[in-house]
Amino acid sequence: MVGKLDIKPDFGVFDAYPDLAYFDSASTTLVPKVSVKATADFLNTVAVSSRRGAHKLAVKGSTIVENVRISLAKFMNMDKSEISFHDTVPCTVASFAYGYDWHKEGRNQIVIAQSEEHSVLVALLRVAEVLNLVVKIVPVDQMGTLDTEALQTLVNRQTGIVAVGHTAAGVGARNPLAEVARIVHENEAVLLTDATRSLSFGNDRFHSLGMDVLVLSGNVGFMGSPGLVIQWIDKNLGMEHVPGVIGGSAIGNVTPPSYDIAMQPDKFESGIINVPAIAGLGASLEYIRSFQPRDLSQHIAALSRYMTKRLAETEGLVVYGSHNDSSTIFGFNVAAGNGISCHDVSLFLDQSNIAVRSGLLCAHPFVHSLAEEGIVQASLHAYNSLDDIDRLADSLQLIVDQLA
Repeated sequence: MVGKLDIKPDFGVFDAYPDLAYFDSASTTLVPKVSVKATADFLNTVAVSSRRGAHKLAVKGSTIVENVRISLAKFMNMDKSEISFHDTVPCTVASFAYGYDWHKEGRNQIVIAQSEEHSVLVALLRVAEVLNLVVKIVPVDQMGTLDTEALQTLVNRQTGIVAVGHTAAGVGARNPLAEVARIVHENEAVLLTDATRSLSFGNDRFHSLGMDVLVLSGNVGFMGSPGLVIQWIDKNLGMEHVPGVIGGSAIGNVTPPSYDIAMQPDKFESGIINVPAIAGLGASLEYIRSFQPRDLSQHIAALSRYMTKRLAETEGLVVYGSHNDSSTIFGFNVAAGNGISCHDVSLFLDQSNIAVRSGLLCAHPFVHSLAEEGIVQASLHAYNSLDDIDRLADSLQLIVDQLA
Protein backbone atom coordinates (compact mmCIF):
# COMPACT_ATOMS: atom_id res chain seq x y z
CA MET A 1 0.00 0.00 0.00
CA VAL A 2 2.79 2.45 0.87
CA GLY A 3 3.43 4.73 -2.11
CA LYS A 4 0.98 2.69 -4.20
CA LEU A 5 -2.42 4.05 -3.22
CA ASP A 6 -4.11 4.16 -6.63
CA ILE A 7 -7.12 6.48 -6.45
CA LYS A 8 -6.78 8.28 -9.79
CA PRO A 9 -9.85 6.47 -11.22
CA ASP A 10 -11.90 8.29 -8.53
CA PHE A 11 -11.17 11.68 -10.16
CA GLY A 12 -12.81 12.78 -13.38
CA VAL A 13 -9.85 14.97 -14.38
CA PHE A 14 -7.79 11.84 -14.95
CA ASP A 15 -10.50 10.43 -17.22
CA ALA A 16 -10.14 13.55 -19.35
CA TYR A 17 -6.32 13.60 -19.11
CA PRO A 18 -5.15 10.02 -18.42
CA ASP A 19 -1.46 10.94 -18.67
CA LEU A 20 -1.67 13.95 -16.33
CA ALA A 21 0.81 14.22 -13.46
CA TYR A 22 -0.79 16.90 -11.31
CA PHE A 23 1.46 18.77 -8.87
CA ASP A 24 -0.58 21.94 -8.17
CA SER A 25 -2.73 20.69 -5.31
CA ALA A 26 -1.64 23.43 -2.89
CA SER A 27 -3.35 25.90 -5.24
CA THR A 28 -6.35 23.80 -6.28
CA THR A 29 -6.91 20.22 -5.20
CA LEU A 30 -8.65 17.88 -7.62
CA VAL A 31 -12.18 16.90 -6.60
CA PRO A 32 -13.35 13.25 -6.50
CA LYS A 33 -16.33 12.15 -8.56
CA VAL A 34 -18.42 11.49 -5.45
CA SER A 35 -18.10 15.12 -4.42
CA VAL A 36 -18.95 16.36 -7.90
CA LYS A 37 -22.02 14.11 -7.86
CA ALA A 38 -23.13 15.38 -4.45
CA THR A 39 -22.84 18.97 -5.68
CA ALA A 40 -24.77 18.18 -8.86
CA ASP A 41 -27.42 16.27 -6.92
CA PHE A 42 -27.95 19.25 -4.65
CA LEU A 43 -28.32 21.63 -7.58
CA ASN A 44 -30.64 19.23 -9.39
CA THR A 45 -32.90 18.29 -6.48
CA VAL A 46 -32.64 21.02 -3.81
CA ALA A 47 -30.86 24.19 -5.04
CA VAL A 48 -32.14 26.21 -2.07
CA SER A 49 -29.81 27.96 0.36
CA SER A 50 -30.06 26.99 4.00
CA ARG A 51 -32.10 29.03 6.50
CA ARG A 52 -34.19 30.69 3.76
CA GLY A 53 -37.75 29.61 4.38
CA ALA A 54 -39.95 26.94 5.89
CA HIS A 55 -40.80 24.95 2.76
CA LYS A 56 -39.35 21.47 2.39
CA LEU A 57 -36.53 22.41 -0.02
CA ALA A 58 -35.33 25.16 2.28
CA VAL A 59 -35.43 22.81 5.25
CA LYS A 60 -33.52 20.18 3.29
CA GLY A 61 -30.84 22.73 2.32
CA SER A 62 -30.46 23.80 5.93
CA THR A 63 -30.25 20.18 7.07
CA ILE A 64 -27.45 19.46 4.58
CA VAL A 65 -25.41 22.39 5.90
CA GLU A 66 -25.83 21.39 9.53
CA ASN A 67 -25.07 17.72 8.83
CA VAL A 68 -21.83 18.66 7.05
CA ARG A 69 -20.95 21.02 9.90
CA ILE A 70 -21.38 18.13 12.35
CA SER A 71 -19.37 15.78 10.12
CA LEU A 72 -16.54 18.30 9.79
CA ALA A 73 -16.53 18.93 13.54
CA LYS A 74 -16.13 15.21 14.21
CA PHE A 75 -13.46 14.90 11.53
CA MET A 76 -11.40 17.75 13.00
CA ASN A 77 -12.27 17.07 16.66
CA MET A 78 -13.94 20.48 17.04
CA ASP A 79 -17.21 21.79 18.42
CA LYS A 80 -19.71 22.37 15.61
CA SER A 81 -20.71 25.79 16.99
CA GLU A 82 -17.13 26.97 16.38
CA ILE A 83 -17.23 26.18 12.64
CA SER A 84 -18.62 28.50 9.98
CA PHE A 85 -18.62 28.46 6.17
CA HIS A 86 -17.32 31.34 4.03
CA ASP A 87 -16.53 32.16 0.40
CA THR A 88 -12.93 33.43 0.42
CA VAL A 89 -10.00 33.78 2.80
CA PRO A 90 -9.64 37.57 2.29
CA CYS A 91 -13.31 38.20 3.13
CA THR A 92 -13.11 35.92 6.16
CA VAL A 93 -9.95 37.58 7.47
CA ALA A 94 -11.22 41.11 6.77
CA SER A 95 -14.57 40.47 8.47
CA PHE A 96 -12.82 39.24 11.61
CA ALA A 97 -10.30 42.09 11.64
CA TYR A 98 -12.89 44.82 11.09
CA GLY A 99 -14.98 43.35 13.89
CA TYR A 100 -12.10 43.17 16.37
CA ASP A 101 -12.47 45.62 19.26
CA TRP A 102 -9.48 47.86 18.54
CA HIS A 103 -10.50 50.29 21.28
CA LYS A 104 -10.00 47.61 23.91
CA GLU A 105 -6.99 48.64 26.00
CA GLY A 106 -5.74 50.87 23.19
CA ARG A 107 -4.85 48.15 20.69
CA ASN A 108 -3.63 49.63 17.39
CA GLN A 109 -1.18 47.17 15.89
CA ILE A 110 -1.29 44.15 13.54
CA VAL A 111 1.71 41.82 13.34
CA ILE A 112 2.02 39.67 10.21
CA ALA A 113 4.51 36.98 9.19
CA GLN A 114 6.55 37.79 6.08
CA SER A 115 5.54 34.43 4.59
CA GLU A 116 1.80 35.13 4.63
CA GLU A 117 -0.02 34.70 1.33
CA HIS A 118 -1.74 37.78 -0.07
CA SER A 119 -5.21 36.60 0.96
CA VAL A 120 -4.15 37.28 4.55
CA LEU A 121 -1.36 39.83 4.14
CA VAL A 122 -3.09 42.27 1.81
CA ALA A 123 -6.46 41.87 3.49
CA LEU A 124 -4.89 42.95 6.78
CA LEU A 125 -2.87 45.72 5.13
CA ARG A 126 -6.14 47.17 3.82
CA VAL A 127 -7.76 46.89 7.25
CA ALA A 128 -4.79 48.78 8.68
CA GLU A 129 -5.16 51.49 6.03
CA VAL A 130 -8.87 51.98 6.72
CA LEU A 131 -8.58 51.89 10.52
CA ASN A 132 -5.23 53.72 10.73
CA LEU A 133 -3.45 50.83 12.43
CA VAL A 134 0.27 50.08 12.67
CA VAL A 135 1.57 47.05 10.75
CA LYS A 136 4.72 45.15 11.69
CA ILE A 137 6.18 42.33 9.58
CA VAL A 138 7.95 39.38 11.22
CA PRO A 139 10.84 38.05 9.09
CA VAL A 140 11.25 34.40 8.16
CA ASP A 141 14.46 32.58 7.32
CA GLN A 142 15.40 31.03 3.97
CA MET A 143 13.67 27.84 5.05
CA GLY A 144 10.44 29.76 5.48
CA THR A 145 10.35 29.42 9.27
CA LEU A 146 9.25 32.36 11.39
CA ASP A 147 11.85 34.16 13.53
CA THR A 148 10.28 33.73 16.97
CA GLU A 149 12.87 36.01 18.59
CA ALA A 150 11.80 38.81 16.26
CA LEU A 151 8.18 38.01 17.00
CA GLN A 152 8.89 38.33 20.71
CA THR A 153 10.22 41.85 20.21
CA LEU A 154 7.38 42.98 17.91
CA VAL A 155 4.33 41.74 19.82
CA ASN A 156 3.33 43.91 22.76
CA ARG A 157 0.30 45.25 24.62
CA GLN A 158 -0.62 47.43 21.63
CA THR A 159 -0.92 44.36 19.39
CA GLY A 160 -4.44 43.23 18.57
CA ILE A 161 -4.05 40.55 15.89
CA VAL A 162 -1.05 38.40 14.98
CA ALA A 163 -1.27 36.53 11.65
CA VAL A 164 1.03 33.52 11.30
CA GLY A 165 0.19 30.75 8.84
CA HIS A 166 0.55 27.03 9.36
CA THR A 167 2.46 26.19 6.16
CA ALA A 168 4.60 28.55 4.05
CA ALA A 169 4.02 28.82 0.31
CA GLY A 170 6.78 27.57 -1.94
CA VAL A 171 8.80 25.66 0.65
CA GLY A 172 6.17 23.95 2.80
CA ALA A 173 7.80 24.89 6.10
CA ARG A 174 5.53 24.64 9.13
CA ASN A 175 5.71 27.39 11.69
CA PRO A 176 6.20 26.68 15.42
CA LEU A 177 2.63 27.68 16.22
CA ALA A 178 2.68 26.51 19.84
CA GLU A 179 5.58 28.89 20.58
CA VAL A 180 3.94 31.64 18.51
CA ALA A 181 0.70 31.21 20.47
CA ARG A 182 2.57 31.47 23.77
CA ILE A 183 4.09 34.81 22.77
CA VAL A 184 0.82 36.14 21.40
CA HIS A 185 -1.24 35.15 24.42
CA GLU A 186 1.31 36.56 26.88
CA ASN A 187 0.33 39.92 25.40
CA GLU A 188 -3.40 39.05 25.34
CA ALA A 189 -3.50 39.39 21.56
CA VAL A 190 -5.34 37.11 19.09
CA LEU A 191 -3.55 34.59 16.87
CA LEU A 192 -5.06 34.18 13.40
CA THR A 193 -3.74 31.22 11.40
CA ASP A 194 -4.25 30.40 7.72
CA ALA A 195 -3.99 26.66 7.03
CA THR A 196 -5.15 26.85 3.41
CA ARG A 197 -2.06 25.07 2.05
CA SER A 198 -2.05 22.35 4.70
CA LEU A 199 -3.20 18.80 4.10
CA SER A 200 -5.26 17.23 6.84
CA PHE A 201 -6.84 13.81 6.91
CA GLY A 202 -7.88 14.11 10.52
CA ASN A 203 -4.41 13.56 11.98
CA ASP A 204 -3.72 17.26 12.54
CA ARG A 205 -5.69 18.88 15.33
CA PHE A 206 -5.03 22.42 14.18
CA HIS A 207 -6.85 24.18 16.99
CA SER A 208 -4.77 22.34 19.58
CA LEU A 209 -1.73 24.30 18.35
CA GLY A 210 -2.98 27.39 20.15
CA MET A 211 -4.46 29.69 17.52
CA ASP A 212 -7.65 31.63 18.30
CA VAL A 213 -8.96 31.88 14.74
CA LEU A 214 -8.26 29.36 11.99
CA VAL A 215 -9.13 29.70 8.31
CA LEU A 216 -8.60 26.83 5.90
CA SER A 217 -9.73 25.71 2.48
CA GLY A 218 -12.58 23.28 1.95
CA ASN A 219 -10.73 22.25 -1.22
CA VAL A 220 -7.03 21.81 -0.37
CA GLY A 221 -6.67 18.83 1.92
CA PHE A 222 -10.37 18.00 2.14
CA MET A 223 -10.85 17.59 -1.65
CA GLY A 224 -14.09 19.59 -1.63
CA SER A 225 -15.11 22.01 -4.37
CA PRO A 226 -13.08 25.22 -4.73
CA GLY A 227 -14.77 28.36 -3.45
CA LEU A 228 -15.43 27.27 0.12
CA VAL A 229 -13.52 28.45 3.19
CA ILE A 230 -13.92 27.11 6.72
CA GLN A 231 -13.43 29.26 9.81
CA TRP A 232 -12.86 27.85 13.27
CA ILE A 233 -12.98 30.33 16.12
CA ASP A 234 -12.36 29.69 19.79
CA LYS A 235 -15.76 29.47 21.44
CA ASN A 236 -15.08 32.10 24.10
CA LEU A 237 -13.73 34.55 21.54
CA GLY A 238 -16.58 33.76 19.18
CA MET A 239 -19.21 34.46 21.84
CA GLU A 240 -18.08 38.07 22.27
CA HIS A 241 -16.89 38.83 18.74
CA VAL A 242 -19.14 40.73 16.31
CA PRO A 243 -18.00 40.22 12.69
CA GLY A 244 -17.18 43.26 10.60
CA VAL A 245 -19.44 42.02 7.79
CA ILE A 246 -22.95 41.02 8.81
CA GLY A 247 -26.32 40.61 7.15
CA GLY A 248 -28.81 37.97 6.11
CA SER A 249 -28.95 35.06 8.52
CA ALA A 250 -26.21 36.60 10.65
CA ILE A 251 -28.89 38.87 12.11
CA GLY A 252 -31.51 37.89 14.65
CA ASN A 253 -33.76 40.96 14.49
CA VAL A 254 -33.64 44.42 12.91
CA THR A 255 -35.37 47.56 14.21
CA PRO A 256 -33.51 50.46 12.56
CA PRO A 257 -31.19 51.91 13.58
CA SER A 258 -30.41 48.91 15.79
CA TYR A 259 -30.11 45.19 15.12
CA ASP A 260 -29.60 41.99 17.10
CA ILE A 261 -26.74 39.71 16.11
CA ALA A 262 -27.46 35.97 15.74
CA MET A 263 -25.78 33.29 17.82
CA GLN A 264 -22.64 31.58 16.54
CA PRO A 265 -21.97 30.06 14.11
CA ASP A 266 -24.85 31.80 12.25
CA LYS A 267 -23.52 35.28 12.98
CA PHE A 268 -20.37 34.53 10.98
CA GLU A 269 -22.28 33.36 7.87
CA SER A 270 -23.52 36.53 6.19
CA GLY A 271 -25.47 36.43 2.95
CA ILE A 272 -26.12 33.28 0.93
CA ILE A 273 -23.49 30.65 1.74
CA ASN A 274 -22.17 28.21 -0.85
CA VAL A 275 -24.43 25.26 -0.07
CA PRO A 276 -23.59 23.32 -3.28
CA ALA A 277 -19.92 23.31 -2.27
CA ILE A 278 -20.86 22.38 1.31
CA ALA A 279 -22.85 19.40 0.01
CA GLY A 280 -19.80 18.34 -2.01
CA LEU A 281 -17.55 18.77 1.02
CA GLY A 282 -19.72 16.34 2.96
CA ALA A 283 -19.21 13.70 0.26
CA SER A 284 -15.46 14.40 0.18
CA LEU A 285 -15.19 13.85 3.93
CA GLU A 286 -16.96 10.51 3.58
CA TYR A 287 -14.62 9.64 0.71
CA ILE A 288 -11.55 10.36 2.85
CA ARG A 289 -13.05 8.33 5.70
CA SER A 290 -13.35 5.34 3.35
CA PHE A 291 -9.57 4.91 3.60
CA GLN A 292 -7.66 3.79 6.61
CA PRO A 293 -6.01 6.94 8.06
CA ARG A 294 -2.77 5.02 8.45
CA ASP A 295 -2.76 4.08 4.76
CA LEU A 296 -3.26 7.70 3.72
CA SER A 297 -0.59 9.08 6.05
CA GLN A 298 1.90 6.38 5.05
CA HIS A 299 1.18 7.04 1.38
CA ILE A 300 1.77 10.79 1.74
CA ALA A 301 4.95 10.16 3.76
CA ALA A 302 6.28 7.77 1.10
CA LEU A 303 5.56 10.32 -1.63
CA SER A 304 7.26 13.07 0.37
CA ARG A 305 10.39 11.00 0.99
CA TYR A 306 10.60 10.00 -2.65
CA MET A 307 10.07 13.56 -3.91
CA THR A 308 12.83 14.80 -1.58
CA LYS A 309 15.18 12.09 -2.85
CA ARG A 310 14.47 12.59 -6.57
CA LEU A 311 14.76 16.39 -6.44
CA ALA A 312 18.05 16.13 -4.53
CA GLU A 313 19.39 13.77 -7.21
CA THR A 314 18.51 16.14 -10.05
CA GLU A 315 21.70 17.96 -11.04
CA GLY A 316 21.40 21.65 -11.77
CA LEU A 317 18.36 22.14 -9.56
CA VAL A 318 18.15 24.58 -6.66
CA VAL A 319 15.71 23.25 -4.05
CA TYR A 320 14.40 25.65 -1.41
CA GLY A 321 13.64 24.81 2.20
CA SER A 322 14.06 21.58 4.13
CA HIS A 323 11.60 18.72 4.04
CA ASN A 324 10.38 15.83 6.13
CA ASP A 325 7.78 13.07 5.85
CA SER A 326 4.91 15.52 6.29
CA SER A 327 6.08 17.87 3.50
CA THR A 328 3.72 18.21 0.55
CA ILE A 329 5.05 21.47 -0.96
CA PHE A 330 8.40 21.64 -2.77
CA GLY A 331 9.93 24.75 -4.31
CA PHE A 332 12.82 24.80 -6.77
CA ASN A 333 14.45 26.50 -9.75
CA VAL A 334 16.84 25.43 -12.45
CA ALA A 335 20.19 26.85 -11.33
CA ALA A 336 20.43 30.62 -11.71
CA GLY A 337 22.42 32.20 -14.53
CA ASN A 338 21.30 29.92 -17.36
CA GLY A 339 18.37 31.98 -18.60
CA ILE A 340 15.67 29.43 -17.79
CA SER A 341 12.91 31.11 -15.81
CA CYS A 342 10.49 29.35 -13.50
CA HIS A 343 7.72 30.01 -16.02
CA ASP A 344 9.75 28.45 -18.85
CA VAL A 345 10.26 25.36 -16.69
CA SER A 346 6.54 25.19 -16.01
CA LEU A 347 5.68 25.49 -19.72
CA PHE A 348 8.22 22.81 -20.68
CA LEU A 349 6.74 20.48 -18.06
CA ASP A 350 3.25 21.22 -19.30
CA GLN A 351 4.25 19.94 -22.73
CA SER A 352 4.85 16.59 -21.02
CA ASN A 353 1.45 16.81 -19.30
CA ILE A 354 3.00 17.63 -15.92
CA ALA A 355 1.26 20.45 -14.05
CA VAL A 356 3.16 22.63 -11.55
CA ARG A 357 2.78 26.22 -10.40
CA SER A 358 5.33 28.93 -11.09
CA GLY A 359 5.95 32.54 -10.14
CA LEU A 360 5.60 34.49 -6.92
CA LEU A 361 2.82 32.21 -5.61
CA CYS A 362 0.70 35.11 -4.29
CA ALA A 363 3.33 35.49 -1.55
CA HIS A 364 5.56 38.21 -3.01
CA PRO A 365 7.53 39.33 0.08
CA PHE A 366 8.65 35.80 0.93
CA VAL A 367 9.21 34.39 -2.57
CA HIS A 368 11.14 37.52 -3.61
CA SER A 369 13.57 36.67 -0.81
CA LEU A 370 14.22 33.31 -2.51
CA ALA A 371 14.29 34.33 -6.19
CA GLU A 372 13.41 37.66 -7.76
CA GLU A 373 11.28 36.28 -10.60
CA GLY A 374 9.75 33.47 -8.62
CA ILE A 375 10.08 29.72 -8.19
CA VAL A 376 8.50 26.49 -9.36
CA GLN A 377 6.18 24.90 -6.80
CA ALA A 378 5.26 21.22 -6.95
CA SER A 379 2.71 20.11 -4.40
CA LEU A 380 1.54 16.59 -3.58
CA HIS A 381 -1.78 15.00 -2.72
CA ALA A 382 -3.14 11.52 -2.16
CA TYR A 383 -3.78 10.86 -5.86
CA ASN A 384 -0.11 11.32 -6.76
CA SER A 385 2.13 8.31 -7.33
CA LEU A 386 5.81 7.41 -7.34
CA ASP A 387 5.57 7.22 -11.14
CA ASP A 388 4.34 10.84 -11.21
CA ILE A 389 7.40 11.89 -9.23
CA ASP A 390 9.71 9.95 -11.54
CA ARG A 391 8.19 11.69 -14.57
CA LEU A 392 8.66 15.09 -12.91
CA ALA A 393 12.28 14.44 -11.89
CA ASP A 394 13.23 12.88 -15.24
CA SER A 395 11.66 15.79 -17.14
CA LEU A 396 13.47 18.32 -14.94
CA GLN A 397 16.79 16.57 -15.60
CA LEU A 398 16.05 16.64 -19.32
CA ILE A 399 15.36 20.39 -19.15
CA VAL A 400 18.64 20.97 -17.32
CA ASP A 401 20.65 18.76 -19.70
CA GLN A 402 19.25 20.25 -22.89
CA LEU A 403 18.74 23.90 -21.98
CA ALA A 404 21.05 24.78 -19.10
